[in-house]
Amino acid sequence: MGAVTSAEDETVLICGVSPEAFLRIDELLGKFHPRFTYDRGTLEMYRVLHGVPPDVYWQFMEVLSEQYLRHSYDGWTLEMMSPRRDHEWIKELVGRMLETMAFALDLPIQSTGSTTLSRSKHDRGLQPDKSYYVGERVASAASNTYEPGVDPPPDLAIEVEATNPVIPRLPLYAAIGVREIWRWTGDEMEFLRLTRGRKYAKIQRSLAFPFIAADDVTRFLRQRDPADENAVVRGFVNWARKAYRRGRT
Repeated sequence: MGAVTSAEDETVLICGVSPEAFLRIDELLGKFHPRFTYDRGTLEMYRVLHGVPPDVYWQFMEVLSEQYLRHSYDGWTLEMMSPRRDHEWIKELVGRMLETMAFALDLPIQSTGSTTLSRSKHDRGLQPDKSYYVGERVASAASNTYEPGVDPPPDLAIEVEATNPVIPRLPLYAAIGVREIWRWTGDEMEFLRLTRGRKYAKIQRSLAFPFIAADDVTRFLRQRDPADENAVVRGFVNWARKAYRRGRT
């Protein structure tokens, strides 16, 4: 029987880190991190760090502003996750379905991708899989940058669960104020809305796109085929076009 590896022992690889950035990361996180490995732009470090204060967290995120680093931060612990193919495939497919549908139906939407979201105090933060402003908020939120505490949080975030995180991510989304989450659990899509009590509750239909139910997205995602992803996107958009028209009559 092999040894059991805990999250505390697991590492994450961050690629494209310049020597200057590595020195800055070492300066910021050295006292929280007993070991780094750096070789020709690739940084390997423990994926869970404890005792990281908000100012250090935000400076670390600024150093890595050009890198995609899926992470969660709860004001004390920083958890980083290496991308997995099953995770990346689902998030990109859902994004393609949503964005192509919005284009086909001429619905206002602005992608904010995986921009790091946080509160103004930077005491909570995470990088969503995908995020969007939708509808009336698109014009008022249009910006080349995201400034916590100044810019509103995205209306909708996509969350794909591929592993069991150390830090629960829904409370972080709630603290930041993202009003709707589409969460893929590995078998089905769940739609969640933020309540007045700052918790998420399941809903059947999307707030941003009321003509879409969670079961509809689940049905198309279960048809996914690595050899013909376009067929899923095309089928979903054709279905959504009819559902949208029915909802307007």
